[in-house]
Amino acid sequence: MMGSWQVFAATMVMVGMMTAVVLGVRPQRIPHGRTVDEIRQRILTEALIPMSPPTAALPHTEPDHPLAVPEAHRTMQQHLDCTVTDCARKAAAFRVLVAAGRLKPR
Repeated sequence: MMGSWQVFAATMVMVGMMTAVVLGVRPQRIPHGRTVDEIRQRILTEALIPMSPPTAALPHTEPDHPLAVPEAHRTMQQHLDCTVTDCARKAAAFRVLVAAGRLKPR
């Protein structure tokens, strides 16, 4: 006859083995949006979305009001491809930032 410690130890061994078997045969759950195809599709979709409006849609005329410093910063960022000599809006933003001491002309 088995002692109480032996019964307890045998029960714990059986519980451990059953847990290992159950965890080993259960299907793996892949979280939604984590498969390779879904990640690849999301990256391609994000790459096709333009981050800023195209420069053709931006006005290049002189602004009708004096620009504040934050607006001048934003204008300079939106008109990165423009030159100060060709774009009146970027030139106005450039003058505001120079006057505010935020930009040092060369």
